[in-house]
Amino acid sequence: MLTEENKMKRISFSVGHVNPMTHLFDDMEDVVHVDEKLFYLSKVKRRCVLLPDEPKPVIRLKSKRHIPKVMVLAVVARPRHDPVTGGFFDGKLGTWAFLKHKPAKRSSCNRPAGTMVPYPVTVNKTSYREMLTELVLPSIRAKFPGAASGRLEASGCNVKLRFQPPNSPDMNVLDLAVFNALQARQQRMTAHTLDELVENVKVAFDELPPASLDAGFLTLQCVMDDCVAAGGDNTFKIRHMSKSKLAREGRLPRSIKCSDTTVSFLPAP
Repeated sequence: MLTEENKMKRISFSVGHVNPMTHLFDDMEDVVHVDEKLFYLSKVKRRCVLLPDEPKPVIRLKSKRHIPKVMVLAVVARPRHDPVTGGFFDGKLGTWAFLKHKPAKRSSCNRPAGTMVPYPVTVNKTSYREMLTELVLPSIRAKFPGAASGRLEASGCNVKLRFQPPNSPDMNVLDLAVFNALQARQQRMTAHTLDELVENVKVAFDELPPASLDAGFLTLQCVMDDCVAAGGDNTFKIRHMSKSKLAREGRLPRSIKCSDTTVSFLPAP
């Protein structure tokens, strides 16, 4: 349940993405979305097709809380033509797992002592900062288009952090459109270790169509517009634009025009 303060921050965040002159939402071509999600090695319940005499599979765990899991950080931007290389930028900057490998202290039936074994890393301020500075920012510098337009500096990345409103997963493209698609693809693959799980997530991320990612940015614009119309609440139903049809006809816009309600929140010119 959203508080009144949450609703006001959601409205302010949404209105901040509207051009006060054209009343169009920002196309977000200079924005990078960063978010994290837990991926589990197996599901709590899984449907299986069995032969008449085949025994039912048994999950040998104390409880569902003992299912191995790993936190994965994903970074995306809006797909578009890259003016520097002349190619197509798919918007996928990378995925990284909060995972470290340590030598096993004891031998087992599966591996001898000293074998490098993956261990999940506790996600805190220090580990998150290391992930951003050592992996995320170099990937943005290497892959993000727009160096010719001054969006990237020779001395490094000109980055401004902007946090999404609290209790608002619908204000991020990853939570809105990407993570569900990744999880659906990842759960169709088999994994027995955390390393295999992370690899499956990366494969699912690579297989994600750029068109689906681009549609997520348009959906985010619709969500922000509907959020303002709902007074900052999240009780609205996400609208449908027939994006696939518009894309086939070459009429898919980069930005949508905001509603009259959103215009009323814009500062006077």
